[in-house]
Parts: sequence; structure tokens; C-alpha cells
Amino acid sequence: MANMKQIDGPVSDTPTQQTDNGEWSTRIGSLPKEIRNLLAGGIAGMVAKTFVAPIDRIKILYQISSAHFRLRDVPGVAVKIIRTEGVAALWKGNTATMIRVFPYSGIQFMVFDRIKTHFLMRHKHDVPQHAPKLDSTEKVKSRKWGLSPFESLISGALAGAVSVVSTYPLDLTRAQLAVLKRKRDATGRKIHQSFPSVLFANYKNGGVKGLYRGITPTLLGILPYSGIAFTINEQAKRQIHHITHRDPTTVEKMQCGALSGLVAQSMTYPLEVTRRRMQTIGIIPTSGDKASVNVLGGTLETTGAVKTVEYVENHKPASMVNTISHVLKEQGMRGLFKGVTMNWMKGPVAFSISFTTFDIIQGLMATESEKSESLPRHH
Repeated sequence: MANMKQIDGPVSDTPTQQTDNGEWSTRIGSLPKEIRNLLAGGIAGMVAKTFVAPIDRIKILYQISSAHFRLRDVPGVAVKIIRTEGVAALWKGNTATMIRVFPYSGIQFMVFDRIKTHFLMRHKHDVPQHAPKLDSTEKVKSRKWGLSPFESLISGALAGAVSVVSTYPLDLTRAQLAVLKRKRDATGRKIHQSFPSVLFANYKNGGVKGLYRGITPTLLGILPYSGIAFTINEQAKRQIHHITHRDPTTVEKMQCGALSGLVAQSMTYPLEVTRRRMQTIGIIPTSGDKASVNVLGGTLETTGAVKTVEYVENHKPASMVNTISHVLKEQGMRGLFKGVTMNWMKGPVAFSISFTTFDIIQGLMATESEKSESLPRHH
């Protein structure tokens, strides 16, 4: 009898577990597809950004300074940050990044999927003549790999623009927090360190306009960046399908995404540097190491790791043209590409993690009918 009880225990648990999993799938599947894409994209973005956060922080510190960038110095800068501020400082501003990246990445995936589906549905001429009454799902499936480069470009650009405008104040705050220290300086001057305090300071200093300081180069950058990235990604997957006559594997999708990200980042990187410069104007040091490097709007007394800085109230922001002119005058064309090699380091990693995570979560959230469809996943 004792043996029978031991056998019965685990057997009786299995149906319960299956029921729980079934209920979870049913509840998630009942959500609109747009919401599921928003959740999957948001979580994927958070995982990827957390993984590459240390590289991002060091990159931002270089972007806003005139210190000469050398890739071999990056490990030393990381060590200096750890010694002066602790290991956690490598992820400084990451909480703000998570607050921003969840809606940003989620909205981008969701909007791109929606626009792409709209384009696919418009191509009725690709539906077979013998099946004039195909439902919407079948019509989309008939155009599975049919997005033209122009359609991919438009879909990606619009998705990027919507996500940027929706979350820009969070990105501005995140960039500023990345160069802020947690404590007050020795004189007791006020330092805005928390996400809410920096966000409020931006609003107090410039109203709604202050929350969107630097958005012009951001939009000018994201339109081609997002458009190019999605276009290369879509067309690369399309070529794989034509050559192999099968859907791209997860590894192939990761490779397509990494390639698209590298090309897009390289082509739009000068606007990324300009954006960071404009966002951090008015962030100046109140104490730090003796070595100084010039920053547009102030001086960072450090070779890479900002020790203590203060947000300056009522600082007049520079225009995009003036910011670019300043960088060119100070450092030449090289200044507009400073830190780009760090993007080449983190790009493949970030894209691979993001795409893989999105694939897994999207698969878990898919309804049974969606799992049986042959629609491609949008990365």
C-alpha cells in the first residue's frame, strides 16, 4: 500500500500541472495580438539591454566627452568605475533604461507587426485566382515573404518614430542618470540623482519642450536606423527562404538581425553622438579626478568614470547644428564616430539576445491557431 501511495503522488500531480499550463495559455492567448507583441517585445528589450548595460554606460561617457577613444582602454575604464563607485555602477541608470526600454521595444515590435500586416493584406493580387474567398489569415500567408524593401523601410521607420516619440522623456532621463553620481558633493549643493527628480528637473527647466531636448537628431537618426535595420532583416530572411525553401532557423534570424543592426548603427552613429551631447548639456562635475576632459556645456573631471556631477538649472540647450559643429571643430569627423566600435561589440550580442527572447516569449503566448499558421515572426 505504501508503494502504491508513492506511485500515486506524482501521477496525480501531472493533470493539475497540465491544467494550470492550459489555463495560463488560454488566458494569455485571449489577449489581443498587439498586447502580446507589446509584452514579448518589451521583455526581450529589457533582457538584451540589461546584458549590455555596462558597455552602454562607458559608451555614453565617451560620447559626451572629448577624451580620445581607444578600444583597448575600455577595460581600464570599467575597472576605474568599479573602484570609484562599485560594481553596481556599471549598471547605473539601468533602472531608468528598463522603464524606457520596455515600452520602447514593445511599441516598436507591435507597430512594425501591425504595419507589416497592413501591407501584406493590401497585396490581393498575390492571392491565387482559384481561391477568391480566402480569409484574412490565408491572404497574409500567401504574401509571407512578399514585403518589398520600400515597404520594409516604411514599416521600420514608422515603428521607430512612434516608439521614440512615445518614450523620449525616459531616454533623456536615462542618459543623464548614466553620468550622475548617487551622493551630494562636499559643498552640499543639490544633485538630482533619482529618475523622478531628474525627470522633474527637465520639466521644470523647460516644460514639455525640456522633456524632448535632443529629439530632433534622435528622430533623424531613428527613421533611417529603424528603417534600415528592419529592411535588411526582412530582406535577409526573405533571401534565406528563397534559397533554402524553408523558414529561417532561430540562429539564422539572429544572424540576420545582427547584420542589420551593425549596418544601421554604423550609418546613423553620428546622430547618436549628437543626441547624447545635446541630452547631457548642463550636466557638469562638482568634484572628481584631477584629469579633465571638455564636454559641451561643462567639464568632466575624469578620464571616463564621472564621480560627482550636478544638473544645472536653466541651462540653455544647444541646437543640433551647433552641437555637430562643436564636435567637428573639437575632434574632427572622428568625434562623430567615437565609440562606434563599442556598438559593434554590443550590437550582435544585443540583437541576438533580443530576437531569441522575443521568439521564445512570442511562442509561449501564441494561440493554437497561430502556432499552426506559417506566418513569419517579426524581429
